[in-house]
Amino acid sequence: MRIRRLFPYLRRHRRALAAGVVAVITGEFFTLLGPWFLRRSIDALQGRDIPAAREAALLMLAVTVVGGVGKFIMRRTMIGASRHIETELRQDFTAHALVLTPRWYDAHPVGEVMALATNDINAVRNLLGGGIMYMVQTIFTAIVAIVLMLRLSPPLTLIALAPLTVLGVVVQRGSRAVHARFSRVQESFGRLSALTQELLTGIRPIKAYAREDRAAARFDGRSGEYLQRNLSFVRIQSAMRPLVVFIAGTATVVTLFFGGRMAVAGSISVGTLVAFLAYLAQLTWPAMAMGFTINIWQRGLASLDRLGKVLDAKLEIEDHADATPWLDRRGHVVVHRLSFRYPSSSRPVLEDLSLELSAGSWTAVVGETGSGKTTLVRLLSRQWDGYEGEIEIDGIDLRRIRLADLHEGIGYAPQDGFLFNDTLRENILFGRSPADGDEEGELERLARVSRLERDRGAFPQGWDTLVGERGVTLSGGQKQRVSIARALAGDPTLLLLDDVFSSVDTETEAELLEQLRAAWSGRTVLLVTHRLLGVRQADRIVVLDGGRVVESGDHETLMRRNGVYASLFRQQAAAAELDAIQ
Repeated sequence: MRIRRLFPYLRRHRRALAAGVVAVITGEFFTLLGPWFLRRSIDALQGRDIPAAREAALLMLAVTVVGGVGKFIMRRTMIGASRHIETELRQDFTAHALVLTPRWYDAHPVGEVMALATNDINAVRNLLGGGIMYMVQTIFTAIVAIVLMLRLSPPLTLIALAPLTVLGVVVQRGSRAVHARFSRVQESFGRLSALTQELLTGIRPIKAYAREDRAAARFDGRSGEYLQRNLSFVRIQSAMRPLVVFIAGTATVVTLFFGGRMAVAGSISVGTLVAFLAYLAQLTWPAMAMGFTINIWQRGLASLDRLGKVLDAKLEIEDHADATPWLDRRGHVVVHRLSFRYPSSSRPVLEDLSLELSAGSWTAVVGETGSGKTTLVRLLSRQWDGYEGEIEIDGIDLRRIRLADLHEGIGYAPQDGFLFNDTLRENILFGRSPADGDEEGELERLARVSRLERDRGAFPQGWDTLVGERGVTLSGGQKQRVSIARALAGDPTLLLLDDVFSSVDTETEAELLEQLRAAWSGRTVLLVTHRLLGVRQADRIVVLDGGRVVESGDHETLMRRNGVYASLFRQQAAAAELDAIQ
């Protein structure tokens, strides 16, 4: 049962929800007493018993006031509880989404996840607040109203309820259509959100290539799909309410016809007929609200199903049952016969790859695009599992190292380092705990090593300068150097740098490498790069081709072999000389 997913939240707020249910029942019970005293008042007036009529009128006023107070408490408690549950559900949703792997996000656009975190959670909140409240109110009102109507006149009750039997069929069929169409609406909204996020994020290339019309056409197409699905949903939703009103109106007409004849014949009093019509009117609201309530429930359950796609997503990267602490951190890495392919590909990216990184060594990994360099770094930082072969760090299987220790001991700077819309300070110190102390001293050290200090004068507020969304106010080289500084902030034992010099000029690259070697002496560094001129001082250079190690050694050794590395190096050296001449 899908609603079981919400049981933990309902249990935490059971007191508020129980108080709300009691308030619903109390408020509706006293409200339903109003027509009963109305009957007594009318019958007393017909008998010219003014004191009895006055007493009945006062009682009717009293129960109306109590009923109103009960409904106020009902809405305050139940809607309030639903808001708290909404917040907790959104927090749990976000917490789970944050621990899902990059592999999961490769298959789920961010815009769709954003739609789940907003629209769908709102629909679930409506189910928990208005859905439960109106359901209890509708069922209780229907039962008590029918009981009181039977007390007034069983024959007239049967006559009045006869047209309402059609309501069950209408509600059943309508609710199925509502559920299916609302699911399609939410899916379409998710795709529209994903496209909007993509277009706004890519606004600069759109402007650079003058593709505004094409982007607008894509958006119009997706927006049109969302409109059509909404209209389809609205059609079934708008058809249900008039049908319910028509059925309820038919019941009122039939009751008035036969009840009027009974009152004229003297089998019931005028007060009884008026009270009966009042109860029928109050029964009309549950009949109308039933479609509305089922609509809320179907929308909420449909959204709950969609949220389950995230909440039920299994953590692919998590601590092993017998996870081992990484205590003696030296940075000795052994990769033995490593093979890996992405789920969406039939061709392996890495195949039977073996290499060793000595503790404290500098190793450069080079090769053509698509040779598997980035994949190797991702596997070493355990962004992906599911590989064949072995990866050991300091004698421990990578998949058995406790994740907290692994994240603390490995610094990773990706080639497309993401910057938050925050200050330089917060972006640089992102991976550092505030408990480490001496924030300013560490910031200055990281800025010096990453060569950001020479650009400090260009930042209006220094390290407190906002970098904009994705670091839009920074140059490509500055963004890469912030990414390097962030990777260094946690003082890692193993530093993985994935093509982080691609946007940096050769002079700055040389300075960076010099600073890094001085600051990171004794630490293990793996540098992935396609620029070979800066890796000549590496302790070891590994050349990948087709996911395999085809050459390995220092610069002098590889040049003497006159193989793949030597050929690539001479090409880049010649291109650099040509650029210098021009």
